[in-house]
Formats: sequence, structure tokens, C-alpha cells
Amino acid sequence: MKNVVFLSVMSLLMFAACSEDDSKAPVENEYGAVTFELSAVNEIEGGAVTRSPIYSQEAVQHVTQVNVYAFKSNGTDYLFEKSYNITGWTDGTTFKRYAVPDENKLALGDYKFLAVGVGADNTFTVITPAASTKFEDMAATIATSGNETEIFAGFAPYTIIAQGSRVSIQMIRKVAGVLGYFKNVPTTIDGSPVKYLRLTVSASNLQVNLSTAAGSTAGVTPFNIINVDLSTQGTANDVFTGNTVEAGVVKVPNSQLNGSYLVPVNNITLTLGLYGADGTTALRTWAVSSPGVGTTFDILANHFYTLGRKEVASGTGGTDPNDPNDDDAPIDLLTDQTITVTISPNWTVIHDLVLQTP
Repeated sequence: MKNVVFLSVMSLLMFAACSEDDSKAPVENEYGAVTFELSAVNEIEGGAVTRSPIYSQEAVQHVTQVNVYAFKSNGTDYLFEKSYNITGWTDGTTFKRYAVPDENKLALGDYKFLAVGVGADNTFTVITPAASTKFEDMAATIATSGNETEIFAGFAPYTIIAQGSRVSIQMIRKVAGVLGYFKNVPTTIDGSPVKYLRLTVSASNLQVNLSTAAGSTAGVTPFNIINVDLSTQGTANDVFTGNTVEAGVVKVPNSQLNGSYLVPVNNITLTLGLYGADGTTALRTWAVSSPGVGTTFDILANHFYTLGRKEVASGTGGTDPNDPNDDDAPIDLLTDQTITVTISPNWTVIHDLVLQTP
């Protein structure tokens, strides 16, 4: 089931009121009386955790606030006209009806409607539009790389010609997801102690356009999207025993599980590395490759990139107890095996990425 947020703008009745004289033909109001009917598809199973950090490739969402922005055509551009905060939307809401107040209706004309949904942990700043703000300029920005949280947006053009209008908008994520799942991280390499496990992206962005999902405004370069200090962990049989995760998340023994959202960014490389006590000496690195693409590729909105497989956060057996192929499959860093990056089918696309052996 796709994890998407559906937004429908529904009309009130074709004629909001009738004249006392029923024989008179009703007169169209110059404003379109509309009702927003919003539905959100949630797949929250077994207390799955999807806020940052990410602990599985489950495509659930925790939207707690939705705003709808109306942009009206002046013949050349679509300029901001009005916005509507959909009050009463809470985490777990699957349907909400919002009737536009009579004093805040829209004039007839050509519009583009933009819907934006965020969670309670939102760190994005969405542009506050003014009368001169164009539809294509709407964007969301974070203060620094690593602050990404989940954000949804979608838009639809519509011409309001009378009461009875209906507009449907599908909101999708405007960030990507990246997950790393590894086991048997060695405590030493060639006699040198290992302290850090890092997944490094060669470039990052701070802003995402809410209509095109294009990233912009360079952030930290390079950026460690995963940065685990292994020195805080126990050891057994010359491997680290694993990082601490949130309550309700289950992983295999001696494993490292972490991940985050990422603003879309083009033409990047990913490097997995084990680093020494000084934090800069690379003891072993792997170049991450996307099969059929190579080691340079794009990080796209609503795509999920995972090194190692973890279908669900709440267990290690996958979604189907009778299918061993979807069980947890963290990458074993003792054997230098191929690392596979998978995008959940509940996201837009599944990408398989592999590590190239040094």
C-alpha cells in the first residue's frame, strides 16, 4: 500500500442557500464555497518508528499539521492568494474535513493548490508567502545538514468556475531516506583500534522546492549522514556488540542500525568507512555503488536508500514470516560482502546500491 497523503478539496452543496421563492433560479455566488476533505494513509504496525533516526524502510508517516496554499493566476504567474491551516489534524489522523469559512472563500479563477504536511518534530521552515510570492518559489529549508525531518507536499491546478468545485491533491515526501544496517564491525583493523563507523555523502543541500522536489542551497560538504561512535559500545569476540536504539526497535546481535532523512541532492558519492581514534584516519573504506548507475548518482525525494535490509523496525523476521528472503540482512563488515541499498516499494522507487570491495 503506498504511503502517501491524499488531499481532496470538496465543495459544499451546489447552492448554499435557496431563495424563499423556490420558483426563482438560484444565482451563482462569485465565490466558490469549498470544503477540504483530507485523508492520510497510515501503515503504523507494531509501534514502528519512522522519525529521524530511521530504523527501517517502512513507509509510514506521522503528519500532525497540514496547510493548503492557494495561488491564483494573473495570466502570467500564479501568485499567492490565501492559505488554510487544517485545524485538528493529529498524529494518526486518517481523515479530516475542513470547511472554508464564508469570509475566506476564493474568487473564481485559475489556481494552483499546494498542500504541505509536517510532523510534530518538524525542523523545516516553509516560506511564508506574500502577495508577490510565485507558486514555483515555495520551498522548505533547514538550518544545517542533519536537521532533516519528514515533510510531505503535493499540488494540483484547478479552475474554480462555480460552487461545487473539487480538487484532489496527492502529497508525497520531499525528502529521501537513507538507512545503514551492519553487523560484526571489527574492533581493530591491522592492529589499529576502530572508533567510528561513518556513511559519508559527498554533498548536501539545505532547501527543497515543494513543487519540483529539487534540492538547492549547499549544506555541509562532505556530510556524515551516519556517524556512530563505537567506543561507547561493548565488545565480544573482537566485534562491537551494537548501538543503542529506541524502545520497540529490534535488531540482530552485534549490529549497528541508523539512518536519517536527506534533502535531495544530485551527483553525489557515498562512502562507508571505519575510522581510527583520531576521527580522521580511515582504516577501511568502501565506495557505494548503485547497480546499473555506478558510484555517482542522485538522491531523489521519496526514494529510500538502504545499505543492508530491514523491512520492519519491530522485529527481525520481515513482513512475511513464511518468506525468509525479507528477513533482516545487515551487511557483515567482517567478510566485506556486497552492501545492498534497497528502496521500499511503499516509497516511490527501490534502489539497490552495493559497496565496492577495496
